[in-house]
Amino acid sequence: MNKQHIHFILGVLVGAVAVTLVGDFTGSKDEATITNELRAQYFASEVATMVSPHNIRERISHGDDGFILVDVRAKEDYEREHAVGAINIDTSQDLDVVLAEFEALPDNKEIIIYCYSAACMNGRKAGNFLADNGMYVKEMTIGWNEWRYGWQMWNYDTEWDTYKVEDYVVSGSEPGELSESVGIPAPCPIGGSLSC
Repeated sequence: MNKQHIHFILGVLVGAVAVTLVGDFTGSKDEATITNELRAQYFASEVATMVSPHNIRERISHGDDGFILVDVRAKEDYEREHAVGAINIDTSQDLDVVLAEFEALPDNKEIIIYCYSAACMNGRKAGNFLADNGMYVKEMTIGWNEWRYGWQMWNYDTEWDTYKVEDYVVSGSEPGELSESVGIPAPCPIGGSLSC
């Protein structure tokens, strides 16, 4: 046999092995099944990692102490203004410092982070870094800009005259508290396990 025949035969064998491996990898599933599994994984991931701002606002209003809201923006930006009740862990610090500050938080509370905007990758990178170090946090689906300047975008239109952004924003180095004059909001109209 000459070299061309050997290369041809080797190519056919490699191709056959590749087709077999791909078939085994996908479990011979059709495209629709694979697509549906990907959709299921996507939504499971979203539910496991994301929290709506409306849910957070309601929890703040009800005095829920089962979570800690963490602003991961720069210290100066946090001190200028931040969501009421949020603490600051500036993720521009040395990563060992960031990890130590997160590890110092109570482990019996849900940790929810936010950064500059919904598109900001800083929070996602921080969450990924923490997960790589065995600490799992959730992320608010919006960031500071939407919390402060897009209040009507994520609150129900029936709430626009009742709840004011100014009540849920504070300045300074402390988390701050919701004013006692702010009433408890009506519950989310969606009940049960699919609630806001």
